[in-house]
Amino acid sequence: MQLAATLSQSRSFSTSIDRLNALSSGLFFLFLCLWHWRVTGGLTLQAGAALALFTALCLLYGRLFVVASSTLFPHATGLPFQLLSGYLVFNSLLFVLALCSPFGMVVNLAVLSLLGAAGYLASRKHQPRSATAPGESAAALVAILLAGIGATIWCGDAQTPIRLQDSAVIFRVWPDTFIHAREISVFAQAHGVGTIQDIKLAGGSAPIYHFASYLSPAAISVLSGASAMEVYASLQLPVGIVLTGLAAYCLAASMFGCWAGVAGVVALVLFPDAFHQGFGNRYLSYNFLAQVNLGMLYGIACAALAWIFVIDGCRRGKIGTIALGYVFLVVCLFYKAHIFVANSYLLMMFPILFFTPLRTRWRIALALAATILFVVTVTVSQSHPRIPVLRLDGSGIGAYVTALLKDYENGLLKTFFTRVFVEEKHGKALQGMYAAAMLLLSTLGVWLLVFPAALIGGRARIALPLLCFPVLVVANYLVMSLGLAPDSRGVGSFDELLNRPLVWAYFVVAVWTAGAAYYLLIGAGLPRRKLVRGVLLAGILVAIGSTMVHAPNLQTFPERRYTEFAQFGAVPSCLVKAADFVRTHSGPAELVQDAANDPILTFTALSERQLYVGMASFGGKNAVQAERLVEMEQVKRIGDVSELQQFMAERAIGWYLAFPETRTAWPAAFAQRPAFSCGDYKVFRFGSRS
Repeated sequence: MQLAATLSQSRSFSTSIDRLNALSSGLFFLFLCLWHWRVTGGLTLQAGAALALFTALCLLYGRLFVVASSTLFPHATGLPFQLLSGYLVFNSLLFVLALCSPFGMVVNLAVLSLLGAAGYLASRKHQPRSATAPGESAAALVAILLAGIGATIWCGDAQTPIRLQDSAVIFRVWPDTFIHAREISVFAQAHGVGTIQDIKLAGGSAPIYHFASYLSPAAISVLSGASAMEVYASLQLPVGIVLTGLAAYCLAASMFGCWAGVAGVVALVLFPDAFHQGFGNRYLSYNFLAQVNLGMLYGIACAALAWIFVIDGCRRGKIGTIALGYVFLVVCLFYKAHIFVANSYLLMMFPILFFTPLRTRWRIALALAATILFVVTVTVSQSHPRIPVLRLDGSGIGAYVTALLKDYENGLLKTFFTRVFVEEKHGKALQGMYAAAMLLLSTLGVWLLVFPAALIGGRARIALPLLCFPVLVVANYLVMSLGLAPDSRGVGSFDELLNRPLVWAYFVVAVWTAGAAYYLLIGAGLPRRKLVRGVLLAGILVAIGSTMVHAPNLQTFPERRYTEFAQFGAVPSCLVKAADFVRTHSGPAELVQDAANDPILTFTALSERQLYVGMASFGGKNAVQAERLVEMEQVKRIGDVSELQQFMAERAIGWYLAFPETRTAWPAAFAQRPAFSCGDYKVFRFGSRS
């Protein structure tokens, strides 16, 4: 009788867990559908099927990964871990196929679907560990729900990315969004690495490094028929935020328990960052930087998994688990190179410091060897012109501080730091201390106070490696920001490697501190007292309300004259219509050009076609670009139709957009017969007529 009762209770628990996991999966799918509907204005059966396939493949590859890695990592933290790892495995494989396969997106998706199904059939006997109790599955459900709520609030502007205002279309996003949209269409049309070009220069090789986050949006664009801009707003941005929420849950849960993981989610996606706490510098804001450089979101999610494996491997003395973490570190390079750089040396050194079976003399020898290997690798990498300057000489901090002072909002902090850095004269040591204080205060905000308290309070109850992990991350952030040289190669902005690691430091400190505080104050599970539960729920609701106040206009930057979307995101409606005409009447391989050389890549992004040449400096300028820009001025002075046709044919330019202010010497009989016109915007078709 007792055995029967035990079996009955076990079946009841299993059924409850399965239901909660099914509800969590459905919640993720519903989130995708709602976002697609909100951005595109509808949800077709085709789009719903595409999103269902995406959800199923994330879950399927997550299950396969959990089963395959169960001997190395038996502590998978429920459905969030399955979704997170599944997305990264599936999307990374899709990225590899996009580079290697000549068959295109549809065939690549079919291959991965068949491989996933075959893997599932082969592993049916192995049941992945999704949860051990209904409470853990309930925590996973809450984490996914809160991550979805946070994503919906923080990128609410992008939820309606296009608004009509008089004769202009207002894109309520940062200008770099046009780059993201164009890269999505590049991978949607890719048939191998040879077809992936520099988006501003036809035939130019694209730097294949942190492009992996574009693959799933590209797949949804192909399957649903949505434009690249719509898929950016409905999938790439909000899903990136959800994935960081899942990563926060998995990281905190792996260290402190599942409900501490929920606290980590709240801290990351529902709690205002330092800028919105009143610390005055948008350029040091986690939420701002993560959205306008949205590859950061995916890099953070990947790096979090790497650290979960490395910490677990050190704790249990498992070299294979540490190696698995290094695999995800390498994968991180293809999502966001800055996050890879910010973690590479730390992840090398952490096992040397904390791997349980290692003796002291071996720690010293390995530390020296690892440091030499790191220095040699960095030195060799500097011979490549597309890798930014990586030199630890402290020469970048002066210009970086000067730029940060301009980015502060008017107030006490700007007044104080302007006085100590500009008006007063201090020694280098004291200036370094002030710079460190400025970075920590305006990056971490109130976490800078709570974090040390959690460290001190956790000394007796939290293992040393877990205590040292966030401290090392913060120290590494300061070393990079204060110590690196500026980039003089024009790969990106001069301060990218000084600035971008702040998002990883903020992620770790916020998630670790919230998880540790929950663990120290409440424990690993839910509090038993209803009053405490009510207080926690009230705190979540307050956090949600605060986020709703601060989220609007997040992707603006008044201190850099990006005050309103109408100011920097306004595109003439006729230009948008012209781009849409080209998109719907041309083939993916046709080249386009506009008379202004597409300075912010608007035309190429909205038309989803390769630009012959653009004047944008994104990715660095080169001699070929300069020569072609001169050519595009010459074409306006051609007065003969045959010569004009030959000029365009030699360069394979199929479409040309002329603006109202464009002045050409083209014969009137030709100039007055465009393929499309809207007001004084005219699209000319060259080459074969469709």
